[in-house]
Amino acid sequence: MLKLNRWLLIVLLIAPPSAVARPLPQDLLTVGQAELSFLFFRIYTAELLNPFGELQRLQGPLLLRLTFHRDISNTRLLKETRKRLAGEMSSKKRDDWLNHLGVIWPNVEKGEQMVFFMDQDGHGHFYLQGQHIGSLPEKDFSHAFLNIWLGDDSDYPKLTRKLRGELK
Repeated sequence: MLKLNRWLLIVLLIAPPSAVARPLPQDLLTVGQAELSFLFFRIYTAELLNPFGELQRLQGPLLLRLTFHRDISNTRLLKETRKRLAGEMSSKKRDDWLNHLGVIWPNVEKGEQMVFFMDQDGHGHFYLQGQHIGSLPEKDFSHAFLNIWLGDDSDYPKLTRKLRGELK
């Protein structure tokens, strides 16, 4: 037991501060909300929040909350994320990110909420049902991930405009 406690202390001391779980802020305001559906199937409701209630630029603190309306495996989440991650990045970098996500993302069930929170330093943190499940502290990742929903070239422009507060 003493060895385990020592190991835990060492991990906490060498872990970067961004990797340590942080409570989600409770004082954020809704920027926009939208639902993703395919044919007659509701996939998820997305909500974007920040301290101002309007999106001025892509900087933290910024919270994206997805409430799932169906069960989705982590394999499916990763496949869809791979298709939508864009930008000037190497395939190695994208694969590294996806491998990390494959470790921290669980299967999600209908009614569950997954949150991505980009803190004021640009580090990304994932939560499921309010519990921290992992972090990816690269600013490049946070921007690329959020641009799946918020980028001008997103696959769902109406959803993007609603999330950014440009459409009601």
